[in-house]
Amino acid sequence: MKQAQLYPSKAAQSPLTSQEENGSMQLVPTEAMILPMAASYSRSLKSLTFSADIRTINLDLSNIQQYDSYVVIFISSLRKIADTKSLTLELIGMNSSMERYVRVLEAPLLKPKLRPELPSFLSAYIANVGMITMTMLRDFYFFVEFLGIIVSNIVRLLWSPRSIRWKDFPFYFLRAGVNAVPIVVLVGFLMGLIIGYQGAMQLHQFGADIFLADLVGISITRELAPLMTAILVAGRSGSAFAAEIGTMKVSEELDAMSSMGINVYRFLITPRILAVMLAIPFLVLFSDCAGILGGMITGMTTLGITMTGYLNETQQALSFAHVFSGIFKSVFLGFIIAVVGCLRGMQVSGGAESVGRYTTAAVVTGILLTIIVDAIFTLLYQALGV
Repeated sequence: MKQAQLYPSKAAQSPLTSQEENGSMQLVPTEAMILPMAASYSRSLKSLTFSADIRTINLDLSNIQQYDSYVVIFISSLRKIADTKSLTLELIGMNSSMERYVRVLEAPLLKPKLRPELPSFLSAYIANVGMITMTMLRDFYFFVEFLGIIVSNIVRLLWSPRSIRWKDFPFYFLRAGVNAVPIVVLVGFLMGLIIGYQGAMQLHQFGADIFLADLVGISITRELAPLMTAILVAGRSGSAFAAEIGTMKVSEELDAMSSMGINVYRFLITPRILAVMLAIPFLVLFSDCAGILGGMITGMTTLGITMTGYLNETQQALSFAHVFSGIFKSVFLGFIIAVVGCLRGMQVSGGAESVGRYTTAAVVTGILLTIIVDAIFTLLYQALGV
């Protein structure tokens, strides 16, 4: 209330006088330039009119004895009006103290707001490639280090079988092997159907219907069953390992185990890897049988091949080399999948977002390495004549 009574009649009259002469407008504030007078000064600025011959605005502050930060706001507002009308604003009559005060407070307002310069497409592309390369090199270094620890722990089992926690092995074997049988059998059966149908259309043109059994049997046992089973295991077990170990790391359970003297690699990681390595050959056998069954159904329904004829031709076409080459390859594929899943789990840092990111990376990396290793084995088998 007391502050409102200080200026009882100021709102009714303009605190800013103006006079035009010789192409310039002289503005003289007559009242204190303080925040309580802001409304009056704003109305005065809005009511200003400029004739066509005005080129300069002179703001005379010689009579101002009382001021606060509003003087800077007033000058800034007047400067915007002058810039809009292409006029020149000149400040006159300021004493040294006011001049320093205005200069300090007005400096941030006068500083131009420059947009940050965006990098060019080429520089951004090169920087992105560099970041990806550095990430791949760090992952490769960690992978080699992690692989060395795992291999040493597995070799240690030869003279110290009790060095790992065997109680967890049946649980991981059940989850990675037995629980995966339905989906592996279904996918193997569908792959046999697809290969059989595609092959039947081509072989029937040449009267080689019976060789459908050779095509399905060899392609399933040597390539498709191990590869598709490994991809399914990577999606199921690899992601599960990464999520479990990553969550334990985020919740600092791994640090607690290490502080109690428990070797995390022997306690958590090695049983998981051994379980996948031993479970995946059985899954491949189930997938082989399901794929051959799918091909047989295709041959019986589309080409009229009898069950006995199809099975006899499959028995003649398949050898132990075909079957066991896929099983032998699957052991290494299972090892890679389990190692990658546990590796990504150990790389987790931060919070839940990191767990999801590395779980996804475990699946992608596991499938990619699975295909690469499968291609390497295919070339080796061809070179060795297997």
